[in-house]
Amino acid sequence: MQHIEDSSSFYVRVPTRVLGCLRSGEITIILFPGHGLVLTEPIQTNLIPENLRMPNSEFDVLFKHPGREMIRILHRKEFCSEIDESND
Repeated sequence: MQHIEDSSSFYVRVPTRVLGCLRSGEITIILFPGHGLVLTEPIQTNLIPENLRMPNSEFDVLFKHPGREMIRILHRKEFCSEIDESND
């Protein structure tokens, strides 16, 4: 995980994989797939681009801490100004 710190908060880019879709308009994702933990999180379907909604699709989620606030969905290797700018 990469992150930057600014006084009291920081951002984390979390790799995810789509587990499946629920009838309630939510998609369940697996956080940190392949790390031996099964951490799942429901996300509203409309927040995920259509081409990433199928089971086993992989993308990253940008979270802001503290509070674990989801900022946005990122394609893999997509530039993220909150994190990637500091790595230049």
